[in-house]
Amino acid sequence: MTSISLRGPGDVVAALPFQLGYHPEDAVVVIALHDQVVGMIERLDLPAHEHAPEAADELVRPLRRERPDGVLVVAYESVAGASQPVLEALSIALVGSGIPLLNRLVVRGGRWYSVGCDCCPRDGTLVPDPADSPAVAELVGLEMSPLPARSALSSMVAVDSRRAVPVGAALRRLTGPETGVPQATAGGRAAQDHRIAVQRLSWLATWAVVLDVSDGAPPVEGIRPRDVAELVLSLGDLQLRDGLVAWLCPGTLPLDLLSDDLVDGFHTVLPTPAWGDPDLRDTALQDGSASIAGRRLVARLQALCRAVPDPSAAGVLTVLANVAWWLGDGAVARVCLDRALEHSPDYRLAELTRRLVEVGLRPRGRGRHPVSPR
Repeated sequence: MTSISLRGPGDVVAALPFQLGYHPEDAVVVIALHDQVVGMIERLDLPAHEHAPEAADELVRPLRRERPDGVLVVAYESVAGASQPVLEALSIALVGSGIPLLNRLVVRGGRWYSVGCDCCPRDGTLVPDPADSPAVAELVGLEMSPLPARSALSSMVAVDSRRAVPVGAALRRLTGPETGVPQATAGGRAAQDHRIAVQRLSWLATWAVVLDVSDGAPPVEGIRPRDVAELVLSLGDLQLRDGLVAWLCPGTLPLDLLSDDLVDGFHTVLPTPAWGDPDLRDTALQDGSASIAGRRLVARLQALCRAVPDPSAAGVLTVLANVAWWLGDGAVARVCLDRALEHSPDYRLAELTRRLVEVGLRPRGRGRHPVSPR
């Protein structure tokens, strides 16, 4: 978790779009604090007056599990007073749950207002220019930059036909009858296991290119269509897929549930997940920042998702959704799952991940993998 220096409400408002990844509009944002460090951040469209209590309960429910030291509430409105019903409902719900409400802010027309503060200007205060906020400068240094609006998140994982058409053609060639998977009877069980192990190592070598978050790493857009198609096919190997999620999200799944050969392959071929623990240091990352590594990882996986045709994209989208959710980015996780389930409604891992996101059940056990294979 990255800590930044906030001087007051103005810095909170200036920095929040960078932390969310986009500029909120007509929405309410709830920020959980633990020992003065930002934890869970929730965002919800401003509800109609009659739905405010229901919306407040939806936002407070995950906080009851998180038990933060306190919360900040920031409402974004284009019409004066539009956020008042949900702000009042949130105040009641938080008090009823024993969660301290530290401040309520409203952002409208480039100004912020502190709700219920008699000493603050009645006509509000200008939202600080990002260039004047030390907190924003810190976030920019961590390679954060907000999109214009939440709707723009979908475009980050939407299919790019120019890249997806040749990948689709490669998938059809690879899955044709002339390139079928070797049968178990061909050469016996030992030979079959050997072929599977060799195939997995080949797939992992290509995954290593995608997961390279070092300075100067070759762009994902340069990966050949056939290799992208191989990555898509690799996720049909459910043990490899689940192991890849476990590797990218340390602490979520014990690696000893996987085969020894596959775990050895992860340790041998894939880069160490520098985003998994602040103490992990990739020498190719000049400052060793886990936060920078995490954002680079998400960006590279997004680039991969854009290259995959919709009917074949559920696997890569769900891997990215799990990574984003593990890193605390529920918005990116949601848009990935929306696209995955729109075109593959029966993809079980996507459906399970969506349930976790909807109830706000965050991954636990962040940490590092053992330094060496078993």
